[in-house]
Amino acid sequence: MEFVNLGNSGLKVSEYCIGADNFGGQSSAVDSVRIMSTAFDAGVNFIDTANSYCDGLSEEIIGRFMKSRRSEVVLATKGKSQIGNHPNDIGVNKKYVMQAIDDSLKRLGTDYVDLYQIHSPDLTTPIEETVEVYNDVVRAGKARYIGVSNFSGSELMEAIWAQDKRGFTKFSSVQPRYNLIYREPERELFPACIDQGVGVMAYSPQAGGFLLGKHRNFLAEMPNGGRYSDDFRASNFYKTTYWNEQSFAAMEKIIEITKIYGISPMALALSWVRSNPAVSTCIVGARTITQLQQNLSAWDESIPFEAIQKATEISDYLWATAPWKPQIHNIPTQRTFSSNN
Repeated sequence: MEFVNLGNSGLKVSEYCIGADNFGGQSSAVDSVRIMSTAFDAGVNFIDTANSYCDGLSEEIIGRFMKSRRSEVVLATKGKSQIGNHPNDIGVNKKYVMQAIDDSLKRLGTDYVDLYQIHSPDLTTPIEETVEVYNDVVRAGKARYIGVSNFSGSELMEAIWAQDKRGFTKFSSVQPRYNLIYREPERELFPACIDQGVGVMAYSPQAGGFLLGKHRNFLAEMPNGGRYSDDFRASNFYKTTYWNEQSFAAMEKIIEITKIYGISPMALALSWVRSNPAVSTCIVGARTITQLQQNLSAWDESIPFEAIQKATEISDYLWATAPWKPQIHNIPTQRTFSSNN
């Protein structure tokens, strides 16, 4: 396992980051701790969670794991999701953020997180207010670094501009969805990240298992359970983006490349994402020890440059001709700005 700096920060993170959205849900508490223990014994040092994952159970389980290993763990969590029934129990306004970080720290059983992130843009709160309260979180010692998730390039630059103008702590990272099928971040986000020294934590590098050949028949019914089920929070994105004739055709061609070079689809998908110079680390979720071990084995595979090139050619054609234009989040017609903007 190799370690890299998260963007231009001095924080060293493993190129493999454990995605903890299944902990306490599809992965039991016992299995979740085993997954983390096995990953850390293999050299991983980075875990990403959120206050919304399994209604806070994910953070609680990670807290149990960290009791004896806190110094080893680079811990990232996120806030913004609903935490109560009142109007200010969602978003990234000052009232919410200060309550949410304290709640997360309590569940995690620690007095600080290494990286505290905005889960997605809150377009009802002025960006000036958001960057001020995240700066306050760092100054209070509750987070060492701060970051964002699901931001576009323009949203990231707006936030950094507001931070620079006031001398506030700068965002060190951004989490976008990124894989061979979905390449929207390349348009404006990745150039902005490279320019500003913001590290990319790419999630869904295997397209929710789609690039592994789990589903081979476009005409078949969508499977029950998993990321294509109606009860999964982002199921509509998965269905729209991946479950179409063009994506299935591209996936089959990518699988053929893995057969030609004798490599696993998992390793090719991960290596392709890691090959982008903007990417610092890949967030990979595992529901079971078996899945984790498969991921760790894929991490050690040697992938020929020619295989990555050929996969890129297939992806280039798909992305240029795809009839769908997926969005990461819904953008209202007008952002709320502060009076001095």
